[in-house]
Amino acid sequence: MAVVSGDYVDFVVRYGGNTERCRITEAALLNRERADKEHLNHGQLIAIFVKHRAEIEYLAIAKMQREEHSDQGFVLTTDDLNP
Repeated sequence: MAVVSGDYVDFVVRYGGNTERCRITEAALLNRERADKEHLNHGQLIAIFVKHRAEIEYLAIAKMQREEHSDQGFVLTTDDLNP
C-alpha cells in the first residue's frame, strides 16, 4: 500500500524478515515519469508509483543494504531514481 503524505509517497518493503517503512519524493516520481505537478492529483501520483513500483522497491532495498537512511528513514530521491 502506498499513501501520499505531503511531498512524499510513503510505502513499505519487506526486507530481512521485517517490514520497513520507506518514502519517495514527489519530485523523483514526477521526474521519472517526466510529468508536471501542475495538474496532478494524489491518485495520479499513486498511479505513477504503482507503474514504477518494482524498480522503486529494488532501489529501496539496495539503499537499506547500504544502510543509507536519514532521520526520516529510507528516502528515495531523484538522484536514486534517475542516476
